[in-house]
Parts: sequence; C-alpha cells; structure tokens
Amino acid sequence: MASVKSANITNLDSVPVVLSSSEEVGGKLRVFYDKYTASSLASGSDITVARIPANATIHDVIIKTGALGSGVTLKAGDSGDDDRYLSVVGTWNVAGQSQSMSSGSSTGAATTAVTGLGYRTTASTDILVTTGGASATGDIYTWVYYTVE
Repeated sequence: MASVKSANITNLDSVPVVLSSSEEVGGKLRVFYDKYTASSLASGSDITVARIPANATIHDVIIKTGALGSGVTLKAGDSGDDDRYLSVVGTWNVAGQSQSMSSGSSTGAATTAVTGLGYRTTASTDILVTTGGASATGDIYTWVYYTVE
C-alpha cells in the first residue's frame, strides 16, 4: 500500500510552500442558477443559461428538466466547445431527470463529459445548452458552480 499526495497537498508541504490558486484551495464557490421554459423549441437551438466572469474556474454544470419529449437530447458547452461540460445526453422524456459533470445522471448513466471540470475561463463566457433530436417542450433548470477570486 502506498501513501501519496495530490498536487495541491504536495505544494502546501513543499519547503518553501508553493501557494495554490484560491480557486482550488480556500476559494468561494459561486453558483449561476437559471430556468428556461421551452415551447416547441426546435432541435439545434441554443439556450444561454449562464454568464460566467473572466478567470473563473468551472466546477460543475447541472441540468434538470421536466418531461421535454421523446427523442430530445441536450448538451452543455460554450462558444469554444459546444459540449465542453456535458456531451449529448438523451432520454429527457421523464420529469425530474438530471445530469451533472461531477456526479453523472439521475438515471444511473455515466457522466458524459469531464473535459470541462476545472476549466478556467479567459474572458466572460456564456454557458449554452443545445437541444437536439426533436423539439423540446418543458422546463430546463441549470446550475453552474464556479469559483473566481
């Protein structure tokens, strides 16, 4: 059995101490929550759900919905990568389903994308949810958790 240290613990134990970014150690977690009610929203539509400031670190993006309709898919990203936070996730036809970067799906499906975990913005960044598969009707709730110091 081994005893090892993560990157930030290694930095803290260094002599002299290497300071960690406040967004990784001791930072304040912030949330951008919003809700959009879709009404026959066409497949391929983008919904801007959050505006995150420059130099923020994204820790999680969560989507929870009402029953959007058979065949509807959703993904979450930004203008640089349309599925940076969540790759295409389907089966949004039952109310209360959710998907999170850090904890996966309420249906037990694996997390679909992790490239956005710890992603640091360089400019003010809009988070986008993109519909696919079929037109969507129903509520789409989003939470974007991030730190910025």
